[in-house]
Amino acid sequence: MRISPLAALAFSMIAIGTAKAAPGRAEVKRDAQAFRALIACRDIANPTDRLQCYDTQSRALSEAADSGKLVVADEAQIKEAKRDLFGFGSIKIPFLSGSDADTPTQVEAVISGLRQLSINKWEFTLDNGMRWRQTDDEAIFPRVGQPVTVKTGAMGSYWLKMKSKAVRVLREK
Repeated sequence: MRISPLAALAFSMIAIGTAKAAPGRAEVKRDAQAFRALIACRDIANPTDRLQCYDTQSRALSEAADSGKLVVADEAQIKEAKRDLFGFGSIKIPFLSGSDADTPTQVEAVISGLRQLSINKWEFTLDNGMRWRQTDDEAIFPRVGQPVTVKTGAMGSYWLKMKSKAVRVLREK
């Protein structure tokens, strides 16, 4: 789906600039230059000049989006990205940080694939594409098609719960 730059602005979508590398750390611009320039058009008093500014800057915004230098994402896309990153606990992407209220603390899914790695060690593939590896030695008997819940635990750990039994897991994919 293609969204025009002015529609993105009108619907209060979030413009996200790409990360700029700095020595020893990553620095992220909260808004892109093309987006700031478009917003600055509001301050032009002359209607003709303001329209010319909007036309010029919306074209620049569109070109930045088409070239991949600017990404426009709505709230639902940000929530989906946070859900997809569930289980990769230490990964923090600054422009996805925002509020922790919409960061998931658990994911419910169905086992779509199993692989026994060794005695009491399993690899679980879930129907949402996530793959988890059991890290403890708890004896379990999982089955394909079985519903599971993966929850965050203490100190960055994760637990995969099926029926009444839970095992410690680590996300692989």
